[in-house]
Amino acid sequence: MSEKRALTAQLAEEMPPSTERRDSPNPALVYLSELSSPTSRRTMASKLSKFAQWAHYMDLRDCEWEKVRPEHLLAFFATQAKEGISISTSNCYLAALKGVARAAWMTGQMSHEVYLKIAAMKQKRYYRLPTGRSITREESSRLIESFDEDNPQDLRDKVMILLMLGCGLRRGEIPGLKLENYDPMERSLRLIGKGNKERKVFLPPAVATVVNEWLMRYRPEDKGYIFCRFFKGGKLDTTRPIDATSVGRIAKSRMIEAHNAPCSAHDLRRTFATRLLGKNVDIVTVKNMMGHANIVTTALYDRRGEDAQKTVADSVVFYSKKELLVEEFSF
Repeated sequence: MSEKRALTAQLAEEMPPSTERRDSPNPALVYLSELSSPTSRRTMASKLSKFAQWAHYMDLRDCEWEKVRPEHLLAFFATQAKEGISISTSNCYLAALKGVARAAWMTGQMSHEVYLKIAAMKQKRYYRLPTGRSITREESSRLIESFDEDNPQDLRDKVMILLMLGCGLRRGEIPGLKLENYDPMERSLRLIGKGNKERKVFLPPAVATVVNEWLMRYRPEDKGYIFCRFFKGGKLDTTRPIDATSVGRIAKSRMIEAHNAPCSAHDLRRTFATRLLGKNVDIVTVKNMMGHANIVTTALYDRRGEDAQKTVADSVVFYSKKELLVEEFSF
């Protein structure tokens, strides 16, 4: 019997499928309910279900989480490593499983000793070059100029793009924006961002002008969502806000149409941070404008480093002009 099969058989005996009605709350569901982001809940639920299925349960609802032990987690990660799981994915699994262990301990279903052993498991350290990019000023100019403000859908999309590019909003923050939270005199928006944190965003004059134009033409009401969906016929459905996925798709497609270059909604947010830092704006101020909890996260959005390195690399001279001529004309 292979090592993996022996391990699976052992776990099947130690963690049999539950056939009895659960009297205590499911720790996995308790943990997921504490996550404020729908995207995070979906991601972590998927990870927990995969672990439960690996342990021969139907899914995370069926798994007897109170019986999970550190050795089970180590065995799971060992099998996942053989299948080529990435370090970031492995750390994501560990974060989810730690969260469930904590919920099991808090609800009295797991001993303090077992919980501490699981909590002591450390994530793997690694570093990869940051993803995404900051778009150039030429790209952003062509992007903004590509919209037809006489077209209702174009005007809506332009306003959303400007809020991400000019104010650093996340794509997931766009759908929740409401009319009653916009102050045109102060040029400010109140919103609930990641981590259920409320912040106030101040709009640059150019952004506020386009926002006011959209509201005056198509959203003159006092309450409701600022950005809504359009029916197929082009009529605005004021009862249904646009979703975050659509915001991301619009940003990507608009960038390709305007400049034939890849760009994501988050790249617009990266551009916002990079340009502020390029103007020597204090990084703490940038952190607050971005809605970050930690200044380290803000630093990850800075894309000035690559341009500076390229400039320095271009200026490096390690040969004389005479040597260059010999190299160029030698065959």
